Amino acid sequence: MIGRTPMAEVDVELPGAGLASVRVAFPGGGTGRPAGADRLDLTLGLLAWGFHGTHESEVGAFSERVRRVATAVADSPDGTLPGDAVEVATRTRGLVPVELVRWSGDRGLPRVSAALVRSAVGPVPVTIGSPAPVALAVAGLAAAIDQCAGEDADGRLALALALEGLTAWYAAAHRLTPPRDAVRSARTHAADRLRGAGRTLPPSLDDAPA
Repeated sequence: MIGRTPMAEVDVELPGAGLASVRVAFPGGGTGRPAGADRLDLTLGLLAWGFHGTHESEVGAFSERVRRVATAVADSPDGTLPGDAVEVATRTRGLVPVELVRWSGDRGLPRVSAALVRSAVGPVPVTIGSPAPVALAVAGLAAAIDQCAGEDADGRLALALALEGLTAWYAAAHRLTPPRDAVRSARTHAADRLRGAGRTLPPSLDDAPA
């Protein structure tokens, strides 16, 4: 990311097994789109980078985790998700649900960060540092939970459909293409599904291709 000023950032702290906190900021003033559109790209970007680095043998399991979250988001009446919508494996406790906690800002905690930066093809998501694919996966799922909590019904549906589109992209074996292509495809998928149902696009899909 050298030489590229971030327009929007997401940081995910991982203070303990099953715990995560999410912070979104717009140090560059955002991309000029609605904040929800930037937020959606950050969430999708974390997940896309997670898919990108996940071993081929584990992509199917990761896809199933994302699909599970997408279904929970679509079914949520108020932005809250079931406790078992996102689970992580621990060494001593087996599978535990991911719980969002208050941001601490402790620099000693594991943290995963991504940003939107300018490029010739528009805003693209990049990771900061070299987080492990497992950490990216957990961070992306935590970001999806956090985003769901802040969206209205239309925004939640758009998020769910975008997550669906992301899994469809990687099911077609596009892991050698840039994560930005997966994000763009996921946004297009969501917009096409909504338009096909005669629905108005929410702000998070503000710049989706016609």
